[in-house]
Amino acid sequence: MLIFALGLCVGVVLGTIIVGFLAVSAYDRGFDDALERRGDRIAELRARHIAVARRLRDRARAS
Repeated sequence: MLIFALGLCVGVVLGTIIVGFLAVSAYDRGFDDALERRGDRIAELRARHIAVARRLRDRARAS
């Protein structure tokens, strides 16, 4: 009975450690993906802002 309880405790501890490492890895991967998406989104917003500013400047020159 003692060996069974000891094996159960060791199994739970090892399982917790493995799941913890997997969770940290998944979080890190998700964080990196979010940073990449953020960079793309900021670049698109800057491009749109420049395009609108050019249109407004061209309209102001035309009038």
